[in-house]
Formats: sequence, structure tokens, C-alpha cells
Amino acid sequence: MIAGLGNDIIEIKRIKEAYEEHKEAFLNRLYTEKEQEYCMEQENNPFPRLAGRFAAKEAIVKALGCGFGSEVSWKDIEIIPDENGKPEVHLSDELSCRFDHPILLVTISHCKEYATAVAIRLKN
Repeated sequence: MIAGLGNDIIEIKRIKEAYEEHKEAFLNRLYTEKEQEYCMEQENNPFPRLAGRFAAKEAIVKALGCGFGSEVSWKDIEIIPDENGKPEVHLSDELSCRFDHPILLVTISHCKEYATAVAIRLKN
């Protein structure tokens, strides 16, 4: 049974511009080490992957029914691919406990200009 649904879309150029202005500070504020490694291995253009994870994190907090700020930090949510490339959601222990160990599914897509994500929270 579905307990929550969220989606988000972002222009990839917004992520690129934020990175170009703030460099490592931008990455370190929003992305875990594993996410940075995965995205930055696309040296020519890591921005679609970064934007996809940004959208996915936004979609996840919507599915949880909260937002970023005092309740949730960007790095409380980690999205890394499994061995087949499917994005998997990993929550910090604190966030997972706060939301009773939710089951979260996420899908990420991007094209030339946009990245989008949909997240579903299932009842345990």
C-alpha cells in the first residue's frame, strides 16, 4: 500500500551553475561521498546525475511528508545505484528511525535540459 508519493523536476543547468559558483562546498552540502564519487566519475558531464539525485531527494522528502531544514538534511538521504544501475535509497539511521524504517522506491530520469524523479513510500 502506498503511504506517500513525491516528484520533482529541476533544470540541469541550475545544478551546473551552482557547482561552478561554489565547487566543493556545493557538493559537500548536498551529496554524500558515495554520491559524489558516482556522479563525478562522469568527468565530462556529471551534472545530469547530480541533478537527478537532487530531484530524487526532493521527491523523497515529499513522499515522507516533510521538507529539508531542521527535520532532514540533504545528506540524511543517499541515492546510489545497485549492481544493475537501479537507484537505491539509503537513509541515515536517525531519519530511518524517525519515519519508522520506511520502504522507499525512487526512479530518476533526465534529458538534455531536465532531471526528474518520482519517489514512493510504501507502508511497512
